[in-house]
Amino acid sequence: MKIEVGKELLIVQGMTPEEDPWGAYQFPHPYRLADGRIAVAVHVSADDIKSFGNTNRWFVSSDNGESFSETDPSIDAECGTLLANGDRLYFPPESGFSVSNYKEPPFAMRTPGYDTSKRAEEGTLPLPDGITAWWGGSTTIKAYNADRLPPSLAAKVWRAKLIKAGADTPEEIFVNVNWPYLTRVVFSSKKFDNILKPIFPRGPVKRGPDGALWLSTYSGEGHLNPKNGQYSPYYSAEMFRSDDEGMNWMLHAHMEYPADGDEYPYLSGGFSDSDFEFMPDGSMVWFFRSAWYGSTTWEWAPMYMSRSTDMGRTWSKPAVFAHTGILPRLCRLACGATLICYARPGIFIQGSCDKSGSVWSDPVVVMTPEDRSHLANIKIDTPTFHQWDGACNNPELLMLDDNSAMLFYSDFYYPDSAGVKRKSILCRKITVHLP
Repeated sequence: MKIEVGKELLIVQGMTPEEDPWGAYQFPHPYRLADGRIAVAVHVSADDIKSFGNTNRWFVSSDNGESFSETDPSIDAECGTLLANGDRLYFPPESGFSVSNYKEPPFAMRTPGYDTSKRAEEGTLPLPDGITAWWGGSTTIKAYNADRLPPSLAAKVWRAKLIKAGADTPEEIFVNVNWPYLTRVVFSSKKFDNILKPIFPRGPVKRGPDGALWLSTYSGEGHLNPKNGQYSPYYSAEMFRSDDEGMNWMLHAHMEYPADGDEYPYLSGGFSDSDFEFMPDGSMVWFFRSAWYGSTTWEWAPMYMSRSTDMGRTWSKPAVFAHTGILPRLCRLACGATLICYARPGIFIQGSCDKSGSVWSDPVVVMTPEDRSHLANIKIDTPTFHQWDGACNNPELLMLDDNSAMLFYSDFYYPDSAGVKRKSILCRKITVHLP
């Protein structure tokens, strides 16, 4: 197998990295529209739970990614998953909101007789089911079983946009989520005024060979194991399946991070960003990020992989796939190859060399994992990690045709027409040549 990486194609440029080193002009999200065009959402505000749902800038291409022009954000309704009846279902990002007006009981209330099954009254929060410290202890994250939260915070639903076939405007709906021990987390610090983190699904929706809709997402920063309700300070990856065209979602698979200090180091964020794919032989592969700076102060850690041969009912023990792996994204091509991209530091592409996803090609380096700070506009003597890396490294893949996909990513050191390095969103065609 040969993987060919095409030329850099510019989508949009923002401020210089010296003006804003992180947050804006990263996280590109590509979609294929019903008319064949490609749309890309670009996050242009701060990277925190209070701004996930802010309006993105949107760009559209009518020439398969060769050029892009800005378009109205209302195009997001056209980006939804095509349903069997011709409707489209789209999960927009959501922002967290403050729950500082909810009263909290003192921790001293936790006595041997404290009732952990009782739902809190409206306007109050129960005692947390677990607490995690982040960012060197400057942020406290309190985890709550959603079944114990007051009614206004307890709904197990995802907000969605549904655009009916032939309609011009979407309607907002809520779809049900069967998620045992769903955990909601509240961030408390000088920066976060008791912000309840949203739970919108973060992975792409995929149509399975069984005809159902599938997606993967992850729990909060500290969660209750859906199998037994036990608290863990780590992330866990979750896979959901819907057999009624996205109106109801059932938890289909759960991957707990089994920290043991050996194969699964304690210095980890757990299994967070994840993606999966259905392989030609009928098996499934599932990849997991484990790096999380907020809890470990390390920006990189191994990416793990697991396989299933029974449609996701059981999974192999996760094994290290690569030395790093932020936001793994997979794309199965009609030629039979499956591509995966992952990053930080650097950006890498690999392809499956067999029908099961057991053997993969050597990594193709799209962006070097070496120090890139020398590319900055202003000389940096002692770079921070993100100055060193020079990108957010949250890549995405979108299928183009039988043998190719488009890779979308950021580069904070991409020059404008005057040679000034700006935070930029780029794309490149990735073509697979099979023997």
